[in-house]
Amino acid sequence: MWDLFPSKVKYGLPAVIAILIYLFCNQYLDQPLIRSMSYTITAITILAWLFGKYLWKFVYIDFFKNKFCPDFNGKWIGTIESNFNGGITVQFPITIEADFFSIRMKGNTTVGRTYANYCKVIRTDDDCFELEYMFKGINDTPSKTDTSFYEGAARLRVLDISTMEMKGVFWTNRCWQNGKNTAGVLELKKDS
Repeated sequence: MWDLFPSKVKYGLPAVIAILIYLFCNQYLDQPLIRSMSYTITAITILAWLFGKYLWKFVYIDFFKNKFCPDFNGKWIGTIESNFNGGITVQFPITIEADFFSIRMKGNTTVGRTYANYCKVIRTDDDCFELEYMFKGINDTPSKTDTSFYEGAARLRVLDISTMEMKGVFWTNRCWQNGKNTAGVLELKKDS
């Protein structure tokens, strides 16, 4: 989310808060210059961590969700239409955990689990939001022609911010050495 805020907000707001904390420590607490700077850096670090991890959820109103970045937190149902085996459709649950500075995803499939620690929300040229991520898949019960580990990537467009429905494409390197790597369409709908 932080990446999508305008530069004036990203750098101006912390600068103003830092100046106010410094002035408070220096003028009202009568601390010397170095100690005031130390208190300011410590306070800004603690405030950024608290706000970025927890407090943002209480002030992140619909205006911010529509103008700056949707809230991706929650449980989702993923529907994959893959080119594998002549085109199969699979559904599985996905959990997205987002804070102000990062997004992580995890899911369980019928044969294993998947993780995505590299996720990024971007604003497109037509002013919509997309979630792009790279993931690792672990297959707990691979067949003789399958692999136990694979990687992939996806790009999902937020179709409707109010329902947080997303749709896009994915591709993997699963069994690429046998020419069986997969690709297809992925749709995410919020479950809760």
